[in-house]
Amino acid sequence: MRSRLRSQGTRGAKRRLRQLTLRERRFKADVNHCIAQAAVMPGFLIGWDDLTDIRERTSVRGNKNRRRRAKWTFAEWGAFIAYKAQMVGGLAIRVDADYTSPGCPHCGCVSDKNRPGQGLTFRCKQCGLTLHADLVGARNVILRTLLIRQDWMRTGLLSTAPDGSDAEAKAKRLQRFWKLRWSPDPSSAL
Repeated sequence: MRSRLRSQGTRGAKRRLRQLTLRERRFKADVNHCIAQAAVMPGFLIGWDDLTDIRERTSVRGNKNRRRRAKWTFAEWGAFIAYKAQMVGGLAIRVDADYTSPGCPHCGCVSDKNRPGQGLTFRCKQCGLTLHADLVGARNVILRTLLIRQDWMRTGLLSTAPDGSDAEAKAKRLQRFWKLRWSPDPSSAL
């Protein structure tokens, strides 16, 4: 319908196209609100990947996949989660997304060979852990979220957005994440 309206080029077609766009935007906002409302509970700690500039960092083949990626509303969803968590007394934290997929949550081994062919199966080359790749990424995000919470409990300061401006600070932060994975005692990473 959109391509047909674009090809007409009349004022009525442009008006109808604008109506469709606004209707789609309202639908997405409603879905994001519903998901955020279901995810947030009092006292919960929620961590998610910082997906800033994900469209520029990834490449996708095919018009259908490019169109689907362009319609992601993760920034809006993250904003909804953050303010709804604050309203009910929870906490929402963005963490670095670097190396969450190829890093092993058990031993800390980071290698592209852990995910052969970028498939959905994760096999650690060092310790042999085999899991679904999305589950591995989720576990790494959870561990990073808990480490940020530990820092907050220790210092009283909470940085809800990672500072990606300094390469040395980022490398130091990633090193702390991997130390947490290698140690069976999370308090030793402090």
